[in-house]
Amino acid sequence: MTPFIDAQRLASSQKTASIPTGSPQLDDLTGGIKAETLYLFYGDEELTDALFTHLLANGLKPTDQCPEPEAVYVICGNYRVEHLVMDTEPLIRLVEDTGQLPEAALKRVRVLVASSADQQANLTEELERVIKSSKNTRLVLVKGISKLRMDDARKRNRERVHEEIQRSISSMKRICAEAGAPLVASARESQRGRVPVPEASSYLDHVAGVTIYLRKRERGARYNRAYVLKSPITTQRAREYAYEDDGDMGRTTPPIRMSFEDLLARLRSEYRDALVKQGRREAFDRLVEAWSAELGAISFAESLSLMDLLLLTGLVDDRRVSQELVSRMTDVEKRIEQLEHHSTTNQD
Repeated sequence: MTPFIDAQRLASSQKTASIPTGSPQLDDLTGGIKAETLYLFYGDEELTDALFTHLLANGLKPTDQCPEPEAVYVICGNYRVEHLVMDTEPLIRLVEDTGQLPEAALKRVRVLVASSADQQANLTEELERVIKSSKNTRLVLVKGISKLRMDDARKRNRERVHEEIQRSISSMKRICAEAGAPLVASARESQRGRVPVPEASSYLDHVAGVTIYLRKRERGARYNRAYVLKSPITTQRAREYAYEDDGDMGRTTPPIRMSFEDLLARLRSEYRDALVKQGRREAFDRLVEAWSAELGAISFAESLSLMDLLLLTGLVDDRRVSQELVSRMTDVEKRIEQLEHHSTTNQD
């Protein structure tokens, strides 16, 4: 049975540590993301994805109480690949901004995927296993928590589909409440009224402790708009919000050379030394020479993660070597043709 969290208990829990959303305006509306609560954000998918990315980066940030926090990211969607993948590039940038090594932080994210309502219902067992085995889960995110209610392929058995979705939501809420981790979910909007309601609104309104609708403003606008529809700490209201880009999130971005040296030390101990063949270890050392020679270009590029830049630099150096080999082979072929022509002329 799903634990019941009343408004008084939830309001008192606001005094405990919370996970910032990355936006001071959203933090003001939610009081921060706290345990024992199901937070429902719905509306434009781009906005909910951006929120999830900020929450993940902040939720993975080490604290005195939890030096290696973990997170679970549940993705619910149909069989289309773009609906079942997690965009890590913006997450990597935010994780780097919090002073963490992306590779180490991403290892602490467990991704679970459901592409049908029955899979979503069965997925809760794996969620419970993951949380119990780690004991460091600080955050659980569910993308499209009610999406499969309508997108499940079983069109002739809608009642069973709806029951499976409701059962999975109740189970996820119970599991997170028992583990002391907040459950943050996203949903699509259903166009009804001035402020749309979320899909499966009647059930989600019953189980969610906080419900916020995110509306996108015109293209290029810095601020979007958030509508609080349900909350124990504030009345219904709306507010414009944006994410911070400065140091107010407590970011301590390390210099690129420091990040490079830290990553290089990890690669040497965890990868290079484990290579079986000596030739491959020597090839790794030559890659290090190429990376070090182009550290200026790596520092200048800001749109890619450090690991992506190292991979790109390695590919560029491979292209350089292959082009040099092609040029040398072309010269050798020309010389061979000249010698053959000279030999033929002498024979004549």
